[in-house]
Amino acid sequence: MKFGDITRFLTGVAIPVFSIRTDEGCGIGEFLDLIKMGSWCKKAGLDVIQILPVNDTGTDSSPYNAISAFALHPVYVRLGELAYSVKIFKEEHKEEIKAAASRLNALELVDYPAVRQFKETMLKKIYDDNLDSIKKDKTLGTWIDFNPWVRYYAVYRCLKDIHKQDWWKGWLTMQDPGAGEINSYWTKNQDDVLFYAWVQFELEKQLKKAANALEYMGLRLKGDIPIMINEDSADVWAERKYFNLGMRAGAPPDMFSESGQNWGFPCYNWDVLEKEDYSWWRQRLKQASKFYHAYRIDHVLGFFRIWGVSEKEQTGILGYFSPAVAIKKADLIKSGFNEDTIKSFVQPMFTRSYVTSLFGNASDGVIRRYFEMTESGHLAFVGAIEGERAIAALPEEQSVRDKLIGLYHNRILLDTGKGYLPAWYYYRTMTFNNMTEDERGRLRELVEANNAAQDDLWRSNGNKLLAMMCETTDMLVCAEDLGAVPPCVGEVLEGMKTLGLKVERWVREYNKQDSPYIDTYYYPRLSVCCPSVHDTSTLRGWWEEANWDRTQYYNTIGMTGECPRYLTTELAEKIIRRNLNANSTITIFPFQDLLSLHYNLRTKDPEQERINIPGTVGTKNWAYRMRDNIEGIINYDEFNNYLNGLIDERRRRSF
Repeated sequence: MKFGDITRFLTGVAIPVFSIRTDEGCGIGEFLDLIKMGSWCKKAGLDVIQILPVNDTGTDSSPYNAISAFALHPVYVRLGELAYSVKIFKEEHKEEIKAAASRLNALELVDYPAVRQFKETMLKKIYDDNLDSIKKDKTLGTWIDFNPWVRYYAVYRCLKDIHKQDWWKGWLTMQDPGAGEINSYWTKNQDDVLFYAWVQFELEKQLKKAANALEYMGLRLKGDIPIMINEDSADVWAERKYFNLGMRAGAPPDMFSESGQNWGFPCYNWDVLEKEDYSWWRQRLKQASKFYHAYRIDHVLGFFRIWGVSEKEQTGILGYFSPAVAIKKADLIKSGFNEDTIKSFVQPMFTRSYVTSLFGNASDGVIRRYFEMTESGHLAFVGAIEGERAIAALPEEQSVRDKLIGLYHNRILLDTGKGYLPAWYYYRTMTFNNMTEDERGRLRELVEANNAAQDDLWRSNGNKLLAMMCETTDMLVCAEDLGAVPPCVGEVLEGMKTLGLKVERWVREYNKQDSPYIDTYYYPRLSVCCPSVHDTSTLRGWWEEANWDRTQYYNTIGMTGECPRYLTTELAEKIIRRNLNANSTITIFPFQDLLSLHYNLRTKDPEQERINIPGTVGTKNWAYRMRDNIEGIINYDEFNNYLNGLIDERRRRSF
């Protein structure tokens, strides 16, 4: 779908589909609920609806852990709508749906396992009742021919069922299938595979119906395309050549995670993708363009360089950026380091006395089991100890494993196979700190020169990949460019006319004393402004958090006197206005943040409105539902007129 020309400042709302609550829903928001969401947006004066990814994630409730880059999630189907698509829709099914909706809609949060199980069970019943007519449906057959991904997705789902949802690495057959094997399975098991194809066919119809209705209202739908894909996915299983299963994507250590992040997603084989003109990525984007006018590129930094971690590691500490300009052995030798010294930079080595001092009375056994003597007389790990995962699996007390992992991290350089890159914490290692001042200085110079050499490579890589993303469809491209952003990223995004992301609480002049907040009026035009996102606390939650410079922000927005710890509606309006005043092309508010403007619409506890807490696992993540049905909010004229008035000021500003 085409976003169209932008001739004025736009305002939008961010709401996960699963969070929408309507009279017609069944325990979760559904694609067709977006139409009623659009009706409310029209009353409130909003232009854009932004949603989270809606791909099939199997048993995982996280929308960023997809088992298919193309398939939609069955939980978003409206079962009642199928009555218009099939010949047989039994009364007993209507009663089952009604009873389940009554039970599941009474819950405060989404009960993801219950919703998923009920909907997939009911879909199978409806399919079985209509199998003969579905098999004869030429429209379905044509749709399958035009969507080749659905064949391997359907075969993958059937094999997952046979293996009780175990991932493909544990399957007894077809662990690494060729196209011929997949096509043969499709042909021989038509009744089984056609079920999953039919479900996708119906899901696509419902989402397209919603997207078309929004377009008719003059609204735009903005989707979200995660950069990575689950290893246990139909795509990795069937299109193995596009993925590097030896490396996992993540993020380097930062103030929020000292050990970095290891997301567990396989990295891409970009060279293979490039040889095929990125056909897999282009198909993915074209599929998304059936529904979306715009999309958010999740972790756009990964299109410049990704933090890759060996699949042998658990954390992100020993990762490195890829692609990267490597340090060559000749560079090290030229800087005055000999072969033995270089080896000690790459391989952790220790004196026996140091290891003994760590493990005390247990040291003899630990050394015997896990270390060997090098030619230089030092101790090094035996070959079997290769990776954090290997150490974590050792039959030792946790304290022993923790010390072994600490020793394992003691390396200055990482061997990438194409040269060396500095370990993130190289300057903390015992090896580095045992060097002479002169040696440390020479090594630092080498590392700093290597860091400076990366920008041109990353600029070139970003230009190449983002050009592909931008040229493939007519969707407006928006980038999530948060984190440690290389200097080249802003330049490339601007050159591509791609909108970056400005989360107000983080947009500050960090090079100045007290890191003053930047006025939203000075945000770049090519940006999306927002007060919070799905991975942060809400506006209310942020205000009531401890340990942040609340008073400084309070004064920044022109308030005086004692700073309240509770976010009043007056204060919420002040912050909302500040975001509406942004120079950004689009300002998007999480739905919950707009509710903070009216006491009658708030939940008792702001934590009830949070969507996700990164790094945690629990039933509250990815389960937030509106407290009130959207039908009631549509008819809340006092609130809608007030909100429309605020937004109208932005709408009428000179663009």
